[in-house]
Amino acid sequence: MNHLAHFFLAGDDSNLLIGGFLGDFVKGRLKGERIAAVEDGIKLHRVIDAYTDKHAITRSSQRRFENRFRRFSGIMTDIIFDHFLAVHWQKYHRDDLQTFSDTTFGILLANKEHLPNLAIKACEGMRCSNALLNYRDPKFIDRSFNYLSGRLRRDNPLAEGYGQFLANRDELDADFSEFFPEVTRFAKNWIGNLNRQPGTNVERK
Repeated sequence: MNHLAHFFLAGDDSNLLIGGFLGDFVKGRLKGERIAAVEDGIKLHRVIDAYTDKHAITRSSQRRFENRFRRFSGIMTDIIFDHFLAVHWQKYHRDDLQTFSDTTFGILLANKEHLPNLAIKACEGMRCSNALLNYRDPKFIDRSFNYLSGRLRRDNPLAEGYGQFLANRDELDADFSEFFPEVTRFAKNWIGNLNRQPGTNVERK
């Protein structure tokens, strides 16, 4: 899953939200360098990614792309699913997407002490460009694929990936609609089990 999904799946816990954002910037074993609740958010990010990668529905989505895209199909599906989450946002969240975006970036930027400089710059850039709202535009997918294509060192077909989205849009939309309630239940259960563990230090803001 991509940024919007991780923000959503953190629920109403600010620390899990911060950790969920950090999941793209913090690699390797967690060593207690941050408060426990933020590190729990990083763990949540990682288990969501692992659950998504192994799920039968997302694997079926990835097989919809031509063979030459197969190595990059996980990245493509993550971006496409964030697009569909933005498109169908009101089905899943009580707040409109603009309000959710303002709240999310407000929390992140009010807690810069937890974020490395690269994460702060990314957060500020996403807020200034109103990135989460832009996820609703199908061209967001094209821009994302082109950006990632340029970032990868090896030759890749991602710059041509938008055509794969257009060719399979309805099927991918149906895949997302089937998968997202399942990953939402998974995340809620994980958070619930975390909060029930004796001695777990979960801060609420």
